[in-house]
Formats: sequence, structure tokens, C-alpha cells
Amino acid sequence: MASSLIEDIRFGYGPRGGTAPLPGGYDADRLMAQLAPPDPDDARWHRPTLAERLALQRQARDDAAARRAGQAVAATAGPELKRITAEDPLTWIPRAATATRGFRERLANLWANRLTVAFGPAAMAHLVQPFRDEAIRPHVAGRFPDMLAASVFHPAMLVYLDQVRSVGPHSVLGQRRGQGLNENLARELLELHSMGTGYDQRDVTETARLLAGLTAGPDGTAFDPDRAEPGDKRILGVTYGEGEDEIRRLVADIAMRSQTADSVARMLAGHFLSDNPPADLVQAMAAEYLRGEGALPPLYRLLLTHPAARAAELAKVRSPHEYIVATLRALDMTGQEAGVGAIPKVGLRVAEAMARLGQPIHRPRQPDGWPDTAGGWLSAPMLAARLDWAVELARRTPPVDDPGALAERMLGDLAGGPETAQAVRGAEQRWEGVAVLFAAPAFMRR
Repeated sequence: MASSLIEDIRFGYGPRGGTAPLPGGYDADRLMAQLAPPDPDDARWHRPTLAERLALQRQARDDAAARRAGQAVAATAGPELKRITAEDPLTWIPRAATATRGFRERLANLWANRLTVAFGPAAMAHLVQPFRDEAIRPHVAGRFPDMLAASVFHPAMLVYLDQVRSVGPHSVLGQRRGQGLNENLARELLELHSMGTGYDQRDVTETARLLAGLTAGPDGTAFDPDRAEPGDKRILGVTYGEGEDEIRRLVADIAMRSQTADSVARMLAGHFLSDNPPADLVQAMAAEYLRGEGALPPLYRLLLTHPAARAAELAKVRSPHEYIVATLRALDMTGQEAGVGAIPKVGLRVAEAMARLGQPIHRPRQPDGWPDTAGGWLSAPMLAARLDWAVELARRTPPVDDPGALAERMLGDLAGGPETAQAVRGAEQRWEGVAVLFAAPAFMRR
């Protein structure tokens, strides 16, 4: 589907070099249409499900036990799970580089960053991708309360935030083993995933007490009564009892707090428009969130129809992921030219480049995810790595017939576009012109 430059750059991953923008200009309805099911990219980029991975994990454990007992076992489940896990992160760039619905793909990655899980402990390796595919993607055009619940009850989140280590101190298991609460999930649920403000340490502790029975096992998420802390819990002025249903009630209540509405609205406007988003837009989106019981599409429409959405100034800095994807799209590349996630044909490996630019794939350093403001991506080493990528990609890919025309296609009359195109045309060699385009400040913004 053809689109305007603003749609491609501000709300997608950049235009493709071989297509032209529509003459009619920016169209919010066209962007909203990307939310309609089905997403054609889902089938193309399908990865093994959580259930399939857990089955492989169980089989691998059974195989190991059989070998210890002296039985001859083919043991294919373990290697298959390792292969799947190794390929998972290498689809992140190609999926965005080939996205036909850039706005929807941006939303999926934004929400996955908001509700972060990350590679790290070995137990996380095969859980990150199904979390993104099953807890996040199905809800980007739905309700935030449903997405929040899906994330809380996904084993990836329970492992990542150490909920599997949390035991009610007065529970059966807590009394027998002397174990206690882990407050990581409780704290991040209130601080990072929903409200951000309006709670205190007692609310965190009481939330941890309520969550204590929630854990992950060989079959996925489970509620274990032997780990659950007995008694009522008083959280944010509301009394909750025991059990999985009460956890779901708490998550639903938190999702509809006014602080959560404001946090979600500010995140969306801040991600797409400006590090300091328009106050009137944030207020309107927060009010719509509460009115619509957490439905997200009405918030997206307010965002897309605000005057700032079509402004010529590119106010946001592209993250390394967005930047590398934009360069690949400009050259009509996919990131898969010679295998999943790699471009060895031209001497470049995208995953390694992402690490050099400061965003190793699916490995944010903290539970708050990757930065979403310019200050997080503008250090001297990070900028130097971007320039290195611009030069290496331009030198090692087939030459562009007219780099100046490519610059006009990529930036048009947007802020910095004409100046960039002029600088590109002044380069002595065609590859140098492409490098100038990719290294230009205007190209690094959206």
C-alpha cells in the first residue's frame, strides 16, 4: 500500500527506495487501516509457539533423564530448541525491513518495549519471542488491560522478573522452606507497566503478597496454592483476597487507574511525536482511555489526527533498530539477503551492528526497556557507530544509480531534506552520496 513520507517516516520504518509516495499526502485513515486483521506479516514471520517450545523443553528433559538411565535416545528436541532460540532475534530487523504495515509493526515493538522481557538467564532464551508474539501482538489493536494481563500471566515475565522465586512467607511452602517474597514483578507492574505514580511501598509489598502463588513450570504459567500468601491484601485502597481470579481483578483495576491512562497516553505521544509531547494531546488521549475502558485504537486516532502528527519537523531520533531498518528499506534490502538476520554477501552482519550502535537485540539492560528520547541514543560512540554503518553499507551494496534522487525519495521537503539532497549530489562517488544520506542528521530522525 502506497503512503506519504510522513506516514512512512514518523509512523513507520521509512520509505522503500523503489516506491514513490502518494501525491495526496498524509492520511490518518490509511494508517488506522493497518490495524485491521489479519496482519499479512504474521504468517510470513511465524515462529514456533510457546506451547511448541515447552513441549520441546519437556522432551529434552525426558531425553536427558533417559540418557542418564543408560537408554539410547536420539535427543533431537534439545538441538531443535537451540536452533529456534538462535534464530528468534535474527528476525527482528528483517520483519521491520519488509513490513507492509509499518505503523502496526512500530506499535508491536513499542508495546514490547513498554512491557519488557529480555534475553539473559538461560531460562529466558526461548521465551522472549513467544512473549512478543502471543502477549503483545494480539493486543496492539485491542485493549491495554488485556495486554497487561497477558504479560503478567506469561511465563517470560514471571521468569524475567523473578516471580518464580517469590513465595508467600506464611504459605505452606514458605513455612516449610523459610522462603519469602520477591517484589520485582509487583514493583514493575505498578511502576513501569501501568501507573508510574500514585502508589507507595506498602502497595508494592501487598501486591507481591497477592502475586506470590503465581509461578511458571514445565507447562507454562500456573497458580500454586502452596506458594500463595494467605489472607486479604489491601492495595491502592482496595481489598483483595486469594487466588488467580483476585490477581486478574487487581491487574484489571490497575489498568484502569487514571495514572495508567496518563502514562499510556504520554508514552504513545512521546514515542511518535516528540520527547515533550503536546499537553493537550496527552490529556485528550488519557480521557479517551478511561472513557473507552482502555481501548487503544481511539487513542491512536487522536494521535494521528493531531496537528503535530503532520508537522514537517522530524522531532524524534531514530533508535538503532529504526535507523538500521530505515537504511535497509532505502536500498530495498530485507536484512535476509543471505540468511536469517544476516547480509554476509555484502560483508555486514546486522546483529553485530546493532550491538555496536548500542541496542543489542532483545537485550535491554533494565526492565524499563530501551530509551525513547534523544539523549539515550546520541552519545559520541553511538553516533560514530552509525557513521561507520552508513559508510560500510553504502560501500558494500550495489551502487545506487542516482543518490540525489534517492535522498529526495527518502526525505522530500521535510525539515533537512533539501539540504541533505544537495549534499548527496555534491559527493564525488555514488556510494559516497548514499553514505552522506545515511549519515545526515535528517535521516537519523523521524
